[in-house]
Amino acid sequence: MIRAAWLFLALAVGGFAMIATYLASWPQYQFTSCEIDPMSDPIVCNESLIDQGGAGYVVAMVLPVVLCAIPAIAPRRSVAWATVGMLIAAAIVAFVLVGGVAMMLVATAVPATVLAGFHPHLAKRDTTTPVTAQSFLARVHQQQRDA
Repeated sequence: MIRAAWLFLALAVGGFAMIATYLASWPQYQFTSCEIDPMSDPIVCNESLIDQGGAGYVVAMVLPVVLCAIPAIAPRRSVAWATVGMLIAAAIVAFVLVGGVAMMLVATAVPATVLAGFHPHLAKRDTTTPVTAQSFLARVHQQQRDA
């Protein structure tokens, strides 16, 4: 259950990141009011956010996806909390380097914190009994005797 929750978060953030990266490649005049603002620079209006921010925008969008996939691969409580810490640290760094795009990291850190908090509860639901060949044959043999 915990793996599925982290994987769902990674996929949701990944979908949003794909859409946001696609929109960030558009010229700004297509989604802002810079073309009607007399004080705006027409050159800036024709640039995209990726043109202005460089690869930092793309990294800030892809990083939360990668970080949320780590607890899905290694579902341990310490890994979950380390992921939350890395998301918060990355949000601070991204805010300093590229500005508002860091909100993607903050928006991911909130559900990641909830998942890390519920990690022990969700991990308990994941407990399964391992089935070995010997235990399977013993069960089959027991069922044959009971029948």
